[in-house]
Amino acid sequence: MSGIRLRLLGAFLMAVSGAALAFERAPELQLESALPLDGMPRGNLSALQRCDGRLLAVSDREDSSLFVLQRAEESYQAEVEAFLLPAQAPSMLPVQLLAGAWLRGLSGPALDFEGLACDSEGNRYLVSESQLGVLRLPPPAEQAVTGEWLTLDAAVYTEGEARGLWQQINALAEGIAVDAEAGTLWLAAERQARGLIKLQRQGDEWKCPLAGCVLLAERRFLPTEPFGPGILNREVMPVDFSDLVFWQGRLWTLERNAHQVCRRNPLSGKRERCWSFVQSVLVEPYFYPDAPFGLAEALLISDDGIIIGLDNNGRARPDGDTRPWLFHFALPDDWREGYQP
Repeated sequence: MSGIRLRLLGAFLMAVSGAALAFERAPELQLESALPLDGMPRGNLSALQRCDGRLLAVSDREDSSLFVLQRAEESYQAEVEAFLLPAQAPSMLPVQLLAGAWLRGLSGPALDFEGLACDSEGNRYLVSESQLGVLRLPPPAEQAVTGEWLTLDAAVYTEGEARGLWQQINALAEGIAVDAEAGTLWLAAERQARGLIKLQRQGDEWKCPLAGCVLLAERRFLPTEPFGPGILNREVMPVDFSDLVFWQGRLWTLERNAHQVCRRNPLSGKRERCWSFVQSVLVEPYFYPDAPFGLAEALLISDDGIIIGLDNNGRARPDGDTRPWLFHFALPDDWREGYQP
């Protein structure tokens, strides 16, 4: 092995080691209940949001429907809310990423919706991972509504790519958040590198701020050992984002591989506080022995608490259950600690 390769390998191992040494377990969220989700035939729960009093869910296996969730005593029941797609999905992605998404779409959905947000007027915003695009749906009506693709600044891709984002097929935009006035929009880049993007509405377009689109871009690794040796079947995992929420003036990120929820500054993306849910999802009967990574993909935060949804990708738990599950946690007493408006 050449001297350059040895130095690069040494730098990588030091980075991994540093990540492992720097990792500290966050305080644990208090689990109140865990309920399965019925009525989502192909599963793959990817996002949750409450819009105009209705609890909505997104499946990344469905290109033209949302799900309205009703809570029963022992489960949630999902009902389909269909919508219509525009004729064409514009994309700023280069040919190689679009081609990879097209190949994945041959065996399933083409748009791969991964995030959901709502504004105060009842508009719903869906982020497409395969297109790096945002579809806006008007409030529900008696007839199926038609979505509209937002015009996003092309710098979302170019600036992000320059910072190490948007490098891998099926690891692009994984979350979306919108403020109540629909004046600011944030996107979460999933992993390797993960990041946070900010856009501001200018007329009918969404533009990058003068300081740039990218609030945060980082490529780090964390040890899997704190989450149960053997469960994830590997020694280190990349840090990632799997959902994004804007609540009480802060961004809240769901960090799947670290099994935690973090509060972040919406101007800088800087992490302020985190809370863990590892002790709730990696215990019987809720863990999935063959999962190669964390499965939490849906996040909802309100005054009533925190809901985290698992996308088990059809995997069975030790008890044979293959449904998606929703975990209800109490809002931590210290969620405002260190908070500065």
